[in-house]
Amino acid sequence: MDLRNLLLIEFEELVMPSGAFIAAPSKKYNACWLRDQLYCAISYYYLRNYPKLIRSFQVVFDILDKYYLEIKRGKIIHAKYDAITFEQITKDWGHHQLDAIGLLLYFSAFFESLGIRILRKKDREIIKTLISYLNLHEYWEKPDNGIWEDKLNLHASSIGATLIGLIYTTKKDIESVPRHMIEKGWRSLEKILPNESPDQEVNMSQLSLIWPYNIVSKKIANIILERIKEKLVQKHGLNRYLGDDYYRSDDGISAEWSLGFFWLAIAEFQRRHIKEAEYWLIRGLDQMTDNNHIPELYQNGKPNENTPLGWAMSFALIALTLIKSKS
Repeated sequence: MDLRNLLLIEFEELVMPSGAFIAAPSKKYNACWLRDQLYCAISYYYLRNYPKLIRSFQVVFDILDKYYLEIKRGKIIHAKYDAITFEQITKDWGHHQLDAIGLLLYFSAFFESLGIRILRKKDREIIKTLISYLNLHEYWEKPDNGIWEDKLNLHASSIGATLIGLIYTTKKDIESVPRHMIEKGWRSLEKILPNESPDQEVNMSQLSLIWPYNIVSKKIANIILERIKEKLVQKHGLNRYLGDDYYRSDDGISAEWSLGFFWLAIAEFQRRHIKEAEYWLIRGLDQMTDNNHIPELYQNGKPNENTPLGWAMSFALIALTLIKSKS
C-alpha cells in the first residue's frame, strides 16, 4: 500500500458518523472546528472523491443552519462544535474567525462552477445571510481573531480569505455582493500587505493568500515566502509567528507546526516550483510518526498530544497528490 493510502486511512479515522472531522483524537481537540472541517474536506477534491467532498462541506452548512437565526441577527459565529450534536463548544474562545467564512464561500463557489453540486437550496440562503453578516461586521476594517484564534487584530489572511470568497460568490453567479464590500476589502488588504497585521510582519497564515486563494501578486507572494522561510522555518515545522508562546520548547523555540512544510509544498507547487515543492514535502513527511500520523506540532523535539491533526493530514495528502501527478 502506498503512503498516500496509508495516510488516508489514518485521516479518515477522524471522521465521525455525522460527517464532521474532529480536529485530533485528543481530549483537548476532540471537536469540530469550521476551518479544520473545510481544510479537511478540500483533500477530497484533490483525491477526486466528490461524494465525500460534498458531504464534508455540507456538514458546515448544516452547522450554520442550526444557528441560522443567530447569524442573521449578527451574533458572532462560533468556531468550535461538538462533532456529533453540532452544539457550540465554549464561550471563552476567540470565535470571530472571518477566514473560515471566506474559505467556505470561496470553495463553495469554486466547486459549483466546476459542476460539483455542493449547494442545496438552504445553503444558498445561508450564503446570502453570510454576506449580510460580513457587511454588518465590516470585515474590511474591524478586527477578528484570525486563523490562530488569537487576540483581535486586523489580519491580511482573514481579509484576503473573505474578499476572495465574496469575489467568487458574485463572479460565479452564486449570489450578488454589494460592490462596496469588495472595493473596501481590496483597499484594506493592500494597505496591510505584505504584512499580516499592522503590527505583525510575518505569519504562517499568510500562506493562505498564495494557496488556496492566489489573491496576491507574484511580487507580494515572493516577499511573504521569503519572510516565512527566513524567520519561521524550524527543524520540525514552521512557527506560526515570531514570539508564539503556544507549546514553546524549553530552549525558547516556539511550537514547530508540521503542516507548515506541506503548506509550503502546495504553495510552491502552485507557483510551478516543482523541485522546491518536493523539498518541502520531504521535510514534512520526515515529521510523520511511525503510525503514519502528522502531528499538530513538535515541542522539545517530540510531537504533542494533538496527533494526528486533521488538516495537517489533509495538507500532506494534497501535497502528495499534486507532486505525484508531476512525477
